[in-house]
Amino acid sequence: MKRWTALALLAVLLGASAAAAPAAPPEEAILPVEKYSTPKGKNLGTTYHAQLRQFSEQIYHCAPWVGIRKQGLGFNKPRFAAGDDRYLSVWLEIDQHEDARFAALGQEQRQSAMFSRYGVDMLRRMAALEGLQTEPGLEGFGVILSWPKPGTNGKPGVQPVNETLALFVSRAPLLEFLARKLPASELATRAQFTLFDGQREVGRLPLEIWDDPFMTTFKLKDYQPPAGFRC
Repeated sequence: MKRWTALALLAVLLGASAAAAPAAPPEEAILPVEKYSTPKGKNLGTTYHAQLRQFSEQIYHCAPWVGIRKQGLGFNKPRFAAGDDRYLSVWLEIDQHEDARFAALGQEQRQSAMFSRYGVDMLRRMAALEGLQTEPGLEGFGVILSWPKPGTNGKPGVQPVNETLALFVSRAPLLEFLARKLPASELATRAQFTLFDGQREVGRLPLEIWDDPFMTTFKLKDYQPPAGFRC
């Protein structure tokens, strides 16, 4: 994603600005405390920095086929939030080659496939971080997923375009869903989300959610995590 496109999307989604670069190293992926605009945000960013670093390192070393954007992990305030409601969210760049089967899907099917494969896993990992299931200053969790739009990835003379899904959900329904006490359809109903085609906001398309074990079973050929790092 080009820098100006990423910054424009960030302003729309979070009402904030940040540098844009894919696959940031673990510490650079975390939103710096000084970037928060309120004491509540600064307190969350300070209190849970170690947990965010743990999450960032896990993704960087154990799932190198995706990358967290620079300053893409933090306690953000989505545009729909009331007051200073804060959601722990991650912006993930997904490295995906052209695939005829994926290209044949409609946009709503593509967003459903990407959320089921990557979004649910990211939400599960964030919700499992120590202290966040009971943190009174946290409203919920969110994921922003960007992937190459089929037909624009690596073709000569074609401007690369990303499709981006941004989804935020309150903590209680997410924890119920992860505990299999809330149906996937109900989670989709309660979540706030929108899809972008490049910079153009498509809006809220029907979202299906299904089990996809890819993130816990896929192994990149010939890749080994650093010595001493357990995935």
